[in-house]
Amino acid sequence: MTENLRVFGETAKGLARNPLGIIALFIVLVYGVAALVTAFARSMEPGERQPLIWFLVLFPPIVLAVFAWLVSKHPGKLYGPGDYRDEENYRRILLGQLEAKVLLPPATAGVPDSSPTPAVRLTTHSDPRLAIAQVRLEIERELFLLSRSHYPKGVDFQEHYRVDSRARQSRPVSEYLSLLEKNEAIDPELASNLREFVQLANAIVHGQRVDDAEAERSAMVGSTLVADLRHKRLVADLLRDFDGHVLWHHQRKMATEGKANEKYVFWSAVAASLPDFEYDYDVYREAAETHNNKQDRLGSERTKLYVLSISEFVEVLEFRAKELQRIIDLWGPSGWTPVPTDRSEDEAIYWQWPREWGEIGWNGPMLRERRHLQGAEEDLMRTQAAINHYRPRLEKRPRP
Repeated sequence: MTENLRVFGETAKGLARNPLGIIALFIVLVYGVAALVTAFARSMEPGERQPLIWFLVLFPPIVLAVFAWLVSKHPGKLYGPGDYRDEENYRRILLGQLEAKVLLPPATAGVPDSSPTPAVRLTTHSDPRLAIAQVRLEIERELFLLSRSHYPKGVDFQEHYRVDSRARQSRPVSEYLSLLEKNEAIDPELASNLREFVQLANAIVHGQRVDDAEAERSAMVGSTLVADLRHKRLVADLLRDFDGHVLWHHQRKMATEGKANEKYVFWSAVAASLPDFEYDYDVYREAAETHNNKQDRLGSERTKLYVLSISEFVEVLEFRAKELQRIIDLWGPSGWTPVPTDRSEDEAIYWQWPREWGEIGWNGPMLRERRHLQGAEEDLMRTQAAINHYRPRLEKRPRP
C-alpha cells in the first residue's frame, strides 16, 4: 500500500509539471473518487446513488468535448516550457500563436481601415533586444496611462498612485493588467495576449538567442499591441475631456442655445483638440459615439455631441494645416514666437476662423505647447500625415 502511494505521488508530481498533466490528474482524481463512493456506499438509497451514476455516465463525454475544444483552440497552452527540448522551440511556438491572434484578425469586409497613423509607429533599433525592450517599455507606459482613467471607483487617483518613483517603476505589469481587466478597460483576450508577449519579451531580453527575423516579428506583434492599448487610452482620455473640459461644454452650450451653428462650433473644437487624440478619426468617432450613447441612456439630449463624418474630419485637418502654415510664415526664419508688445501681436497666432463658420464664441493660440517654429512644423507634418492617411478612405466610400 505504501509503495502504491509513493508511485502515485511521483506520478502526480510528474503530471503537475504542465497544464495538460494537471488536467489529466484532476480527471483521474475526480472520476476515481466518484467511482469509489458509488461502489462502496452500500448504505445509500437508490435515489441517492442515481446522481453519482449519471455523473459517471456524463463526465467522460463532457471531458472529451472540453478537451477537443482546448486542443483545437488553445493547443499551445496545454504544454509548459519544460516539455520542449529547447526553450527556443517553445518561444517560436508562442510567437507563432501570438502572430495568429494579433496580426491576422478575422476578415472584416466592408470595415474601413483603422490602422494607426504613421505618428504612432515605434522606432527600430539595430540591436534586436533593444527593439523588444523598447516595445515592452511602451506597453508598460500605455498600461500606466490607461490605468489613470480606470482606477477603482471611490479612490482618488493622486492618492492611489502617490508613491516614490522607485515603487512606481517596480509595479508589475500583471497588476496593471488585472486592474484594467477587472474594470473592463481591456477585454480578456487582449490581456492574455499582453501577458504572453511580456513573457516572450522577457525571454528574449534576458539572454535567449534570437535572430533578426524573429526579433522583427516579435517587435511587430508588440507594436500592434501597443497601438491597441494606445487607441483605448486615447478614447478613454477623450471621453474624460467630453465630460469635463470647458471647451466641449462651451460648444454644447453655444449650439443648444442657438448662438452658433452646431456644425461649425464642433468643427472648431475638433480642430483645436486634434493633437490630444493624435489626429486619429477612429479614436474621435468611437469616443463621441460612446459619449452620445451614454447621454441617450441618461435621457440627456442637450449634452450630446455633433459627430463629424470622415469627410468633415478631413476638411478640419486641411483647415488646421492652412493655419499652421500661416503661423510658420509669420514667424519666418527666427524660429521662435516673438514676445508680444501688445494684444494685437499676441492674437496674430490665434485661430482665424473662416467667415462662413459664423460666430464661434471662443478663440486662443493654436499651439498650446511648444510655441516655436519647430513645434509648428512638427504639428504640420503630423496633420499632413493624417490627411494623407484618411483621404484615400474618402475615395473608397461608395457614392450615393
